[in-house]
Amino acid sequence: MSYDLLQTGPEKSPLVKLLDIPFDDRRRRYLIFHPRNLPDRLRLASTTTTAAFEALGSSRFYVSQDQRILAKVVPDKYRKQRQPLKWMYRDYLEKRLLMQSDARKEFLSRRILRHAGLRVPDCYGWGISFNPANRNPSLLLMEQLHNARVGGEVFDELDEDGRQRFLEHFCQEVVQLAHAGYVHRDLHYNNLMVDDQGHLNWIDAHVRPLPRRTDERWPAIQASLTASKLRGEAYRSLAECRIGELWAGKPAE
Repeated sequence: MSYDLLQTGPEKSPLVKLLDIPFDDRRRRYLIFHPRNLPDRLRLASTTTTAAFEALGSSRFYVSQDQRILAKVVPDKYRKQRQPLKWMYRDYLEKRLLMQSDARKEFLSRRILRHAGLRVPDCYGWGISFNPANRNPSLLLMEQLHNARVGGEVFDELDEDGRQRFLEHFCQEVVQLAHAGYVHRDLHYNNLMVDDQGHLNWIDAHVRPLPRRTDERWPAIQASLTASKLRGEAYRSLAECRIGELWAGKPAE
């Protein structure tokens, strides 16, 4: 069930929507900001696809009944019963009351990526739960990509020539984002989905600004490249070399 709280424009589209969402067998209530094309009733459930996403990180994932919406849920960092002061300060005051939730940050980062010309799934809004009994307060509603696979799986199945082409495309987009003034906070292939046309889609969108000082920007880009996330030192070194060339102005091949 949904309730439109604030409306604007000639068609009075809601700015905020209160959704009472069933997650599998449990119902939770979220305040949804920037809702877009959301149904009045939204039911979310776990699937084998969401289980595969969850195996790659700490977030929980659900899909809508019509398979159109993928929901990303981020739990509290601390347990209220074990670390009440840390939970109160970080998970309730900062994340909920001050609206510094992971979903809001990722929603804003997706705008930055799209403005930089990179592909990101459509976003249908971000939400927050103020209920202290709900350990999953952060909710991001995005497009469920079909006919697409996780970038790490695609990379692992490629031969060496294919990996070089993948890495070239990856490096071009890292530099494209850098020219827009940002670097990704968690740069690895599993934060990408590769569609059936070979396009990279950024499904984890957390970015941070590059330093204002020109001489500090390249070190910040270098620091985002790690061997553990790029399938070994050899590929990290290749990525650093190619990104350095592109950053210096050598045209893409």
